[in-house]
Amino acid sequence: MHIEHRQMSREEHLQIINDFGMQLLYKTTINEIVWLIAKSVIAQMGFVDCVVYLIDESGQHLIQKAAHGFKNPVDETILNPICIEVGKGIVGTVAKTGIPELIHDTSKDDRYIVDDSQRLSEIAVPIIYENEVIGVIDCEHPEANAFNSADITTLSTIASMSSIKIIHAKTLVDLQNHKANLEKQIEIRTKELTSTITSLEKSNQDLESFAYAASHDMQEPLRTVVSYLQLLEHNEKSLSESSKEFLGYAVDGSKRMKNLLDGLLEYSRVKSSSAAFKLINLDDLMILVKADLQVSIRENDTIFKYENLPTVFGNKTQIQQLFQNLISNAIKFQKPDQQAIIEITVEEKDAFLEIRIKDNGLGIAAHFHDKIFGLFKRLNANRDYKGSGIGLSLCKRIVEYHNGKISVESEVGEGTTFIFTLPKGEEV
Repeated sequence: MHIEHRQMSREEHLQIINDFGMQLLYKTTINEIVWLIAKSVIAQMGFVDCVVYLIDESGQHLIQKAAHGFKNPVDETILNPICIEVGKGIVGTVAKTGIPELIHDTSKDDRYIVDDSQRLSEIAVPIIYENEVIGVIDCEHPEANAFNSADITTLSTIASMSSIKIIHAKTLVDLQNHKANLEKQIEIRTKELTSTITSLEKSNQDLESFAYAASHDMQEPLRTVVSYLQLLEHNEKSLSESSKEFLGYAVDGSKRMKNLLDGLLEYSRVKSSSAAFKLINLDDLMILVKADLQVSIRENDTIFKYENLPTVFGNKTQIQQLFQNLISNAIKFQKPDQQAIIEITVEEKDAFLEIRIKDNGLGIAAHFHDKIFGLFKRLNANRDYKGSGIGLSLCKRIVEYHNGKISVESEVGEGTTFIFTLPKGEEV
């Protein structure tokens, strides 16, 4: 069958390029762009057969994305797209070299690959972006000498105009896929985090319940033990010296156990407290703290340095416990034969107040700074300094219950400063 291919004028070529450019402005997807080339341009140029290929992600193969003529699907859906290896055939050669090819008689070119039937003319131009071939426009005609150099120029111009839009469309798809993947990852991580938080909250609640039950329920049998020990102590005249010594150990151990249980009970009650938050004047609070610690303050001839302390917002009982624990420690861990000096300063930090309680005591070695806030963490032997090992962990729990943070700065022999934050008084 004879199919005539009319040679177009220069003006017609320019008109096709102009029309293509105007339509290309409104195309946003790769599918729209390649079908615009196949249907609107190739058909206008009078070509009877053409395929638009794009190189796949591997960079090794050309995949058919659109077609005009005998290979044209009805609804732009290509069920079995043609796949050509880069470097194979005329199309593959153009993809590899990036140089357009015009074949006047394919029967004389051993690179020609027969698809459904032999076509004697073929023209193939690369689609190039930043010196890299991303696709090929390939046209064939049943008769020899059907194409000329003007056709190559027009197709090359169309390929050049299309390359930028194709890359932009591909980038948009990649961004959308990346966004979807990120959203999926965030969703997965959020679910994992939510599950972890729920598990931790449940574990924490169980721990608090256990701590409360253990400390509360053990008070009664401990009182019984202490009562009998006191009876033995009352009748110690009838005991041997070794029995008296053992009794002393038992009494001392019982007292430590009671202090430990009392501290554990306080620790477990922090977040279950029903007392409402209210405005607390720290000057007034310090009067109560010093009254409770008056014996140790007097024994150590303690000096306090502070003035015009501000108002905070919180649970009064817990805040008093916080100050009392830190000041008690400052007095307890003082250098022998040295007067205790405790300085309290306050600095505003956004909605919080940063409070520093500084002493001139023994100090704490740097490698203990991260450990001292743990439950039952004691740096000194019981025989040297009395305590349960719960005091600082209770302070940390109280501060965190008020959405604050607590830390320590200290050097051995240079004293210690505890720094913590509490809500400002006006933030009600």
